[in-house]
Amino acid sequence: MDLDKELGKDFPQYVVVEAFVNTDTTEHVVKLTRSKKLDDTNAVGKVAGAQVSISGNGQEIQLAEKEAGFYYTPSNFHVVVGQRYYLTIEGVDIDGDGSEDLITATDSVPSVPELDSVKLKYYDPWEAWALQPYAQEPGDEENFYMFKASVNHKTVTDTLYEFVVTDDFLFNGSYISGLDTYYLNMEDQDETLELGDTVTLEISGISERAYDFILQAQIESGYSSPLFSGPPSNVEHNIEGYYVFGAFVTYASNRKSCIWQE
Repeated sequence: MDLDKELGKDFPQYVVVEAFVNTDTTEHVVKLTRSKKLDDTNAVGKVAGAQVSISGNGQEIQLAEKEAGFYYTPSNFHVVVGQRYYLTIEGVDIDGDGSEDLITATDSVPSVPELDSVKLKYYDPWEAWALQPYAQEPGDEENFYMFKASVNHKTVTDTLYEFVVTDDFLFNGSYISGLDTYYLNMEDQDETLELGDTVTLEISGISERAYDFILQAQIESGYSSPLFSGPPSNVEHNIEGYYVFGAFVTYASNRKSCIWQE
């Protein structure tokens, strides 16, 4: 297929924003890159020289660019549950017309249940371990959650496609008792457990808009059969600007660990 003929040579280049900031006190990073054509084998371009700030909860911080396209908060920064935060990016000429463009986004920080414990259950037919949390779900509102996992303090859900997101429809207001969340698969070397390995489950409260973005991005980036699937569609995101895409997600997190003992 001739992609230039199908899409046109003048298909615009987008600035892509990747900003996931949570309640951990640490350096949080905002990544700025540029999109590229499907047949372009070069590395993704980084957006350098921007002015990036995050404001909310009565403060505004400037992020420091420590390498091209990677902008870091101070190490003592964290977001606060119940607050709304605003991302502002300036000094970027998105379309190459010689003038700087403004990029903005906003998200809130929902609460998250405190994990009482986490257990592992091995499913022999699947050759996989399920991470099962135990926690009280509040039930006073509709909530949305994101789950991540790590093995021996190494994250195994390090791409958006591996995040597990869900609403609380099936357990709203109930005690979450051993719900299968993430599956560690023996086919993945990083996820294969040995006796004594430490496994950590992270649960995060995310906004409905963040939930929709992650779910839609996973659907559109996965395999679909043309015969049984609907047509591809644009993923809805919360980045505002001219030729921009991505997500600014602020969220609350907590974690519990367990040790694999057969």
